[in-house]
Amino acid sequence: MKQSIIQSALVKIQENKRHAEEEYEKAIAPLLQNDEYQKLNRKLTQLVIEKARAEAYNENTQNLMVEIKNLEQKIDAIKKKYSLQDVQPIYKCKKCKDEGYINGQMCSCLKKEISNTILQGSGFEKLENFEDAIKTSGNLHDTYALMQKWCKSDFKKNLIYLAGATGVGKTYLMRCMANELISRGRLVKITTAYQMNRDFKEFSKTNNEELLKNYTDTEILFIDDLGTEPLFKDVTIENLYIVINERKMKKLPTIITSNLTLDNIRDRYDERIFSRIVDRETSITLLLDGEDKRIKK
Repeated sequence: MKQSIIQSALVKIQENKRHAEEEYEKAIAPLLQNDEYQKLNRKLTQLVIEKARAEAYNENTQNLMVEIKNLEQKIDAIKKKYSLQDVQPIYKCKKCKDEGYINGQMCSCLKKEISNTILQGSGFEKLENFEDAIKTSGNLHDTYALMQKWCKSDFKKNLIYLAGATGVGKTYLMRCMANELISRGRLVKITTAYQMNRDFKEFSKTNNEELLKNYTDTEILFIDDLGTEPLFKDVTIENLYIVINERKMKKLPTIITSNLTLDNIRDRYDERIFSRIVDRETSITLLLDGEDKRIKK
């Protein structure tokens, strides 16, 4: 993933932090103008540093702890005087306090922002809600419920193939799934087979590995309308296999929508791609035709 995308998303997360802390400082302005409060806070900071240093050398910190507790009580008394004893910064993400990372790992809020940043350039900015969709899904109710359950799973089945004619709701279901996953802090990339194929062609010309890694390495990949892209010799099939196979090996979820039946997949691409899609151990293949049934091998 491009570092610029991560940085852009991180800037937005940390802007939330800046805003929360600005609002907090406004709320506690009376405290900041109280000389005694400021004096006690400086002393408290000094003692906390001394305590940390003493602990590092395994020294007794009992007296320091007593002093710290006394100072905290005095500070709380001043806060209570201004009715500010419970005032804290209101962060949008309580887990990371709008830092974007927890112990060096991406927080779910940052993953969500990255997904939204990627979606802005994908043409799929409009997502859908499972709860609304299931109410109006008719005969496809069980399919929608199954895919919602999958979004909450551990992704043992890491490839979903959704087939059906134009207009049966494949892309709509895909948008529901993407929305559910993003809301759970998953990193999502949505692309069309046509756009992905263009990147394959560019990769074949430039050997820019970043183009391929955008598809092989992203946490969850949606490929819409497989089969509508042109077949470029020594490009399309070879790189599509690399993407699907690499993601299978890394156990990264891939969701594909297509008008093609499984027989069409075998005829249009090759046996290798077909076998990865129909693997019963790691794949779910569904036919959306208004009757909600599994595709048979």
